Amino acid sequence: MDISITRKVALYLLEFVVKVFWAVDKILSFEWKYISGIFFKCVVFLLSFSFLGFLTYGIFSGYIHDLIVAYTTPEYFPSLQTVNVSYPLLVGTEPEPEITALSAIVVDRKTGEVLFEKNPSEPLPPASTVKLMTALVALDIYDLDEELIVTEKCTEVEGSRVGLPPGEKFKAGDLIMGMLIGSAGDSACVLAVSKIGEDEFVKKMNEKALAIGMSSTHFSNPIGLDNINGGHYTTASDLYRLAVRAVSVPKIKEAVGEKTFILESLDGSFRSSVVNTNKFLWDVPNTVGVKTGTTQGAGEVLIYEYLEEPKDTFIVVMGSRDRFKDTKILLDWVNRNYHWK
Repeated sequence: MDISITRKVALYLLEFVVKVFWAVDKILSFEWKYISGIFFKCVVFLLSFSFLGFLTYGIFSGYIHDLIVAYTTPEYFPSLQTVNVSYPLLVGTEPEPEITALSAIVVDRKTGEVLFEKNPSEPLPPASTVKLMTALVALDIYDLDEELIVTEKCTEVEGSRVGLPPGEKFKAGDLIMGMLIGSAGDSACVLAVSKIGEDEFVKKMNEKALAIGMSSTHFSNPIGLDNINGGHYTTASDLYRLAVRAVSVPKIKEAVGEKTFILESLDGSFRSSVVNTNKFLWDVPNTVGVKTGTTQGAGEVLIYEYLEEPKDTFIVVMGSRDRFKDTKILLDWVNRNYHWK
């Protein structure tokens, strides 16, 4: 006898309800054998259903294909490979700061990574930052204890002077200290003219500049004066290269980090206290140095190194209206927005 579809549905529903009541009765009667069997079947059902769902998703999304490819040829699927994080890591979202300097660069010394730049390749006058190169060449020429005599010419140079008296003798190492700490132009002059003559000395400065990669630089004098003996220019990028080379020399690193120095002639008749022109040595902890410079043509120039392990940051600003403010703005921005391991 044929049963209609409606009656079949009703019978199935009635059978389902009966089984539900029966199961509830078994559970409420605490028939643990029955309960454990039901629990096991539910777990098997859920695991099977989850696996089928994952399999379906993996096939249609291509994920399983990618897993197979990554396992057999890892280089084909780089997203599953180990990711090496490179430090310093940019973590902040602040926009780059506004500064008055015409040109600037911030570099992580350990990696050489540029953290900030503004016209870093623009040729500009270096002012007294050139004395870092003067010191490098002087150290090639002289022993630190070598005696040098102050000429009349050197007592009349333009720019900052320590007031060296003509005819007095000084140790070459002390003149280097006075030049780098107090930016003494008369000390730079004595170093340049005492053995090989100023022209030959400047030639050696330019040769050394090329040797250390300062390809956009030309020096015309050892003091940093504008428009002396022709063109006199460099770039922020080149000054960074010069600074790294300079502070790798122990005598120069010592000098640029000293706050004060007593410059004394060999006979003791001249004695002067020289104060470092880099005020960050007093104001900013972890300051290493390096060198200031100011002329009418160059504006304010500063090469600065900040060392707080693992940070070792160089900042160069050129053509600035306020070199210390500009440098502090850049230093604070870098420290807020970059993370070191």
